[in-house]
Amino acid sequence: MRKRLKVLTVGCKANFADSASVVRLAVAEGFDIVTDAQPADVVVINSCTVTHRADRDSRSHARRARRENPKATVILTGCYAQVSPQEREKIPEVDHWFGLAARDAPAAEEGALARVLHEISGNGPGNPELLSDYAADLLLGHRRTYLKIQDGCDFSCAYCVVPLARGRNRSVPEEEIIARAVRAEAEGARELVLTGIHIGLYGVDFGKRDALPGLIRKLLRNTTRTRIRLSSVEPGEITGMLVETIAGDPRVCAHLHVPLQSGCDRTLARMRRPYRSVEYGKVVSDAALRIRRLSLGADVIVGFPGETPADFEETVRFLRDSPVTYLHVFPYSARPGTESAGWEDDVTSPEKKERVSRLLSLSERMREAFLSRQVGTTVDVLAEAADREGAWLSGRSGNYAEVVFPGTPSEIGEIHHVSVESVRDGRLSGRRALPEGGL
Repeated sequence: MRKRLKVLTVGCKANFADSASVVRLAVAEGFDIVTDAQPADVVVINSCTVTHRADRDSRSHARRARRENPKATVILTGCYAQVSPQEREKIPEVDHWFGLAARDAPAAEEGALARVLHEISGNGPGNPELLSDYAADLLLGHRRTYLKIQDGCDFSCAYCVVPLARGRNRSVPEEEIIARAVRAEAEGARELVLTGIHIGLYGVDFGKRDALPGLIRKLLRNTTRTRIRLSSVEPGEITGMLVETIAGDPRVCAHLHVPLQSGCDRTLARMRRPYRSVEYGKVVSDAALRIRRLSLGADVIVGFPGETPADFEETVRFLRDSPVTYLHVFPYSARPGTESAGWEDDVTSPEKKERVSRLLSLSERMREAFLSRQVGTTVDVLAEAADREGAWLSGRSGNYAEVVFPGTPSEIGEIHHVSVESVRDGRLSGRRALPEGGL
């Protein structure tokens, strides 16, 4: 009987891509991939360490994996495993602990994991290239294909542990990305998410500046049906050429997620962020003017050491006046090894929770206003799931709105044109329509 393996992912879209790489290795070694609800012989937890909650969730997954699969081999990998090797003794449920010690040579890390999987499976040597990115993501339950174009980060923000976990910027060669995209489309992919830790740095290590727009344009020339979505892009890397590229082709999703972290310049300076609020505001406002129906997301950290009530109110005012359409909000969490970890965490937990709550309420109002502006338009939706009765489909529009519309499960995985009629419970609702200059 073939052995079964499941992958549990904590964290960002770059981790989704890393989990797909684990799936490719496992399938090459003869494993069947199973979902979270099914028993498994091997459980891989791909961990995150961006906040203390991510650490906790990674540990929780390992303990639950052991409870639910008492005879399984449990493997912990990813950023938490890299940054906190001293905590391994706290999680005896884990059999193998793979950090990212080979973070500047990721092939070596994959080789170590492949050897363990090979020993467990008992099969002969495999070929990791047998499975495409699209097929691996399908096995993980993803309808979007996460195409990792770089790893690492060259920034040194005071609060961020990611460079310690991931190392410096490393770009994937352009020809490899294009080949993987072409194969994914040929096998059925309809959305590629270009992801990484700091994708705006793409090509810098090859001596190229502003290389991301060129990569997108080459992907457009080499594919015909698949739309392209960007994961987070730092404000300083949203150049005129990138905005022009997004605005110039309907296959590039009108969606940008631009980390802000604070709308207060005093706090941004303490965070060691390489911009100030006026620069951020100009970048996102220009993008919103030039890209039709653009959805703009922002990350915000509240309760950073030294953030006063007045500083927080400055952030609130900045966001109210901005074209941002939704927020990801995080309470500050000191990360070992970072500059700010040695500073006094002088904002109380109740105050952090209150600030998070206020920004989440603001985010809901922003999102509702953005969705209301979509009523009466036609959007292109990637169908990702069906309801229990099989009569309605749901998915994401190019500008990242969740949309429900009539359809059948056999139509999942395709892009559909939907005329938006209303907003219900934070989602757009509509019916099928002819395309409006879209895909």
